[in-house]
Amino acid sequence: MKKRVLSVVLAVCVLMTCFAVMNYAVTAASTGKAKTAAVPDTYSEITANPYAITNSNDNATILQAWNWSYANLEKAIPKVAKQGFSIVQISPPNEIKDGTKNHKVFEGDSAKNGWWMFYQPAGFQINESTDNALGTKKELVQMVKTAHAYGVRVIADSVINHMGTCDNEDKVNSDDPMAHVTPKAKQFEPEIYNGKLFHKPWFNMTYKYEWDGPEDTCTRDLTRGCTSRLPDLMTENTTVQNVIYDYLQELVDCGIDGFRFDAAKHIETPNDLPAYRSDFWKNTVSKVKSYAKTTYKKDLLSYGEILNTCGYNRKYSAYFSYMKVTDSGVFWDLSNAIDNRNASAAIPSNMKNGSKAQTVLWDESHDTYMDGNTVGFSTDKRNKLWALTAARDGITSMYFARPSTSTSKTSFKNDLKKVNMGDVVETDWCKSKAVAGVNKFNNIYAGQGEYLSSGSGVAVIGRGSKTKDGGATLVNMQGTSKSVSGLSVSTMADGSYKDIVGGGTFTVKSGKVSGNIGSTGIAVIYPESMNPTEPTTAAPTTTAAPTEPTTSTSTAQITTESTETTEPTTTTEPETTTAPPTEPPTKWAHSLGDVDLNGTVNVKDATLVQKALAKLAELNEEQQALADTTQDGSVNIKDATAIQYKIAGYDYF
Repeated sequence: MKKRVLSVVLAVCVLMTCFAVMNYAVTAASTGKAKTAAVPDTYSEITANPYAITNSNDNATILQAWNWSYANLEKAIPKVAKQGFSIVQISPPNEIKDGTKNHKVFEGDSAKNGWWMFYQPAGFQINESTDNALGTKKELVQMVKTAHAYGVRVIADSVINHMGTCDNEDKVNSDDPMAHVTPKAKQFEPEIYNGKLFHKPWFNMTYKYEWDGPEDTCTRDLTRGCTSRLPDLMTENTTVQNVIYDYLQELVDCGIDGFRFDAAKHIETPNDLPAYRSDFWKNTVSKVKSYAKTTYKKDLLSYGEILNTCGYNRKYSAYFSYMKVTDSGVFWDLSNAIDNRNASAAIPSNMKNGSKAQTVLWDESHDTYMDGNTVGFSTDKRNKLWALTAARDGITSMYFARPSTSTSKTSFKNDLKKVNMGDVVETDWCKSKAVAGVNKFNNIYAGQGEYLSSGSGVAVIGRGSKTKDGGATLVNMQGTSKSVSGLSVSTMADGSYKDIVGGGTFTVKSGKVSGNIGSTGIAVIYPESMNPTEPTTAAPTTTAAPTEPTTSTSTAQITTESTETTEPTTTTEPETTTAPPTEPPTKWAHSLGDVDLNGTVNVKDATLVQKALAKLAELNEEQQALADTTQDGSVNIKDATAIQYKIAGYDYF
């Protein structure tokens, strides 16, 4: 198995913490530094949250930052947080078949490069190739630190079912899978490539048996066939499982808070027929969740892309132990409800594939967008889809950040031929008051239950209760502006409420609400006392203060077609208030991190910190000061981890 020095040493640190968990207090006198607020980092919990964003996995609002570079995403984080999104989802960060830097999102149906290149793995480690449009591992870590400083978490799209094709794959008819695998796999994954760990014989998936079976043929087709001709990994093989686990752990060690698993239904479960079942998910996802919980006290969010069905006689429940799953059936039902102006159908009490807590819904996905199925959705329709998912309790929702404002099925790709891979395009994701209002509503009422009703063509999603300052989101299924009267909303106490989307006033009396829904067709109302106080002073962040996306050539800006009013640009975004750590006072002769006082910072220093935490060694006053690398006033597991990052080349102190 390939060895990653950083992961191995971190694992040793984790084992050491099993012996004992204790802190050495480091006083201000011993360091000579004034104690400041902790600076969020990739190996500790989020310590700043200026927009009161929920950390609930069951009420998460995910922004899919499709193709955005880490550097550009870092610049956009303040707007992401202000819009109220709780999570950003980055494109697959692993090594891939070919370069993406200096390429457009779409270069033509027969072009070699484009957005889809991210879904052709050449290796399972973070991409450090110079032709990668996403950026470097160091930029990824820095972006995550900035996101955490705003209360925003980061998850990674993960392609672990297959590997990329070779360049002349379309000319090869061989049933030998190695004739179809990208040669770069030999460079990045020699064990997999040399071991020929791909399903044999090579055959392209047909989906012919997905609905009608027979079960054996269907399961074989789905879990052993090649998705879109991409060579299918032997995910049942221990070597493959270990490689994938190492990759997921590497991402967690960089601060990643969870994963989206591409093509999840094409990887077998322990519940499949004996000829096809395996413990892949247990040995990768369950294992990395345990690692994150033990090492970083972090509950990872994971969800799998499962479209249409799981296959004949295959159960969604087989995946629930490892992840939430997408529910494309409910998505299309909501789309139809909007088209048919059916308010009651827009608020189903039950999902199709599982419970709400096991479900992920979206306003659209990159696949439905690129294949043209949803590109024609108007701004109003997508925002209503968002309100009908993100305003609900217990449902994880994903909002796709469109790279173009076009809704033309015939011309939208012309826009994408002008957008560089890595660009951040400011469309509705950051301009829509309706999206921001629904996100704020979700953050306020995360986990507080829901009350669903409809009337006069309006869907009502109530949250909280009369005794807990409840609120409601109203969605006009019959158009945009609308005067409503007597709609049932039992979650709200009598009184007057301001719509934070349209600005109008609603009144509630005896469980009935009346007022005027604004031009978006969406109203969000709740007591003003529930409004989180937006920051008026700077919030703690990383040493490089986050800034708004600029109009530089590296960040494309496309004029929005949204009819909504853009928020004022004079609002002050959070800035840094904490100074970067400085060296220990001159009374110490050694540098920060040099715990064993030998003149260098290396693995021996991290080991000594671990021994001290386990009461296997003692640190004197100078050693305690030098060991407090995070400058939080104590010596703990975070300091040992920081030393490991320092050794690996990241300038953490």
